[in-house]
Amino acid sequence: MKDEYNLLNSVKVDLKKYKIEEVSELEKTKIMNRFKKSYSKKIAFDKKKVIAAVVALILAVNLGVQGDKVLAAAKRFKYSINSWLGFSEAGEKYSNEIGKTLEKNGVKITLNEFFTDNQRVILNFNITKNKDKIFNVKEMLVPDIYINGKNTRRSSDYIGYRVAESKDTAYNENLKKNKDMIEKNVTIEFEIKDLTLESKEDVKVVFSNLAKEYSASNRDFTYKFSYDSSKYKKDTRVINVNKNIIIGDNKLSLDKVTVKPDRVVISGNSKGFSAWENNKKVNYYYDIVDEKGDTVPLKAEIGNNAFFYRYNNEDSSVKSNINILKIIPYTFEKINTNKTSVTYDGKTKYIIEDKIITIQLN
Repeated sequence: MKDEYNLLNSVKVDLKKYKIEEVSELEKTKIMNRFKKSYSKKIAFDKKKVIAAVVALILAVNLGVQGDKVLAAAKRFKYSINSWLGFSEAGEKYSNEIGKTLEKNGVKITLNEFFTDNQRVILNFNITKNKDKIFNVKEMLVPDIYINGKNTRRSSDYIGYRVAESKDTAYNENLKKNKDMIEKNVTIEFEIKDLTLESKEDVKVVFSNLAKEYSASNRDFTYKFSYDSSKYKKDTRVINVNKNIIIGDNKLSLDKVTVKPDRVVISGNSKGFSAWENNKKVNYYYDIVDEKGDTVPLKAEIGNNAFFYRYNNEDSSVKSNINILKIIPYTFEKINTNKTSVTYDGKTKYIIEDKIITIQLN
């Protein structure tokens, strides 16, 4: 939806109040022309995404993935957590290197890296096992995570992972001597309930399912280490918004925006609003755009752990420097206060200018 809302960039919307702006006929014509090019973006058949999804299924065997998360993960199929998050290998590093190997009953696992913020856990490890031993990665390789003595709980069914050949030369040399063994590199990500992180966290990673599969005890596949979350926390900032868009019984609440090193999280709740135009159960919709009028690549809706990645979709090493977010509500039903309407393919989209919320991120 590139440049679709350039018209609205000139609208000065105070965070403490809303402001109605009159729109000229010339400006209406401009926004109509731009809108026609991107109106069906959210519900149109996207060949590139379909191809990417197929590749992700073939190469990564992603399971339980929700929405576009799998596509984002597929573009980060490297050999480190840094690249999974979208950072270049030479960029800032927020994971902790572990580098400890555990081995029991014919399976060997080396935990290379560990990362967590207060909502997710990402691990990178090498696993060596018998070629004939086939198991479900989702069931076997999702560990139990304890942080500061507390067992974390999953907040969703989402599991993103990729399985690839290892780049570890020493491992590969050993494998040449034992033709019955196979070694893979695994990056796995899953979401957890919000945690309160300090700066130094005591972490315990228990591969309990793997231990059970290989008739071992949990302690045979348990890692204990200290994790430093201070760097990621230092580079994270929170903008309190505390604003609502209310139309009758419909309410879109924006509590805060958290700008993290790799993604932007939008916290709030929604009743009667949706970011997806193919949702026919709501009365109103909204777009979230940056200062250029470009729609941000939202991966989930407000009220459902909404976020988008800060990195360019085509090149994960290019960070998008977004300074302003605008939440722009609209409807397909005429409202008297609407000053701007756009008609395309027999449908008219009414932008509700007096309810726009602008958020400064810097």
